[in-house]
Amino acid sequence: MVTVISFPPWNISAVMPFFFYPAVLMSLSGTSWRSLLVRLCAALPFSLAGGISNLFILKETAFYLGSFPVSFGLLSFVSIMLKTTFTVFAVLILIATTFFVDICRQLTSMGMPKILCLQMVMTYRYIATLIHEAASMFTAYMLRAPRQRGIKMKDMGSFLGQLLLRSFDRADRVYQAMRCRGFGGIYRGAALQPSRPSDWVYTIAVCGGMICLRFFNLSLFLGRLTGKLK
Repeated sequence: MVTVISFPPWNISAVMPFFFYPAVLMSLSGTSWRSLLVRLCAALPFSLAGGISNLFILKETAFYLGSFPVSFGLLSFVSIMLKTTFTVFAVLILIATTFFVDICRQLTSMGMPKILCLQMVMTYRYIATLIHEAASMFTAYMLRAPRQRGIKMKDMGSFLGQLLLRSFDRADRVYQAMRCRGFGGIYRGAALQPSRPSDWVYTIAVCGGMICLRFFNLSLFLGRLTGKLK
């Protein structure tokens, strides 16, 4: 993520080789392209809004593609979309191949405050409980208003207020159940596994490759090599 984001906003050719990172990892891990693409769509609208605005701000022509003028805004738009795709894919692959509790445990060992990691773990674990409460309330609302397509705006405030109160009550019951099982404010899980030689080889290879791609434009080199061969 650091190397991809560090590129200038219109250096598209240097960013393109980073596509191999998610492609190779998804192939090795057996992660489904379709599931990650669906989750990627949730992040693209924010980048799309920022990228489209550059089309109207940066109107200067960077170069001509045949007779078509390519502006700096268009280059920036494509660069933003590529960077978003590659970085979000990297995060989604990490989440898909690693337990969230293990990620938070590693973050704690790296110095992140324990209370923050605890909040992340509890939110991740019990977000389904909140969704279940909201679904139950929505079902009850629709049973009382069968001809409605959704919640009316005049009822939205009451609905959200009741959801908040029910969430407080459910959170208190969950906390009391955790205290009965010995919870004392610290989430205790399995001990961290020691690093293996293969872990260090992977880390050095990936970080070294990313640094090389940051300072060496592979796409430009391959383009020149192909031109010489022709």
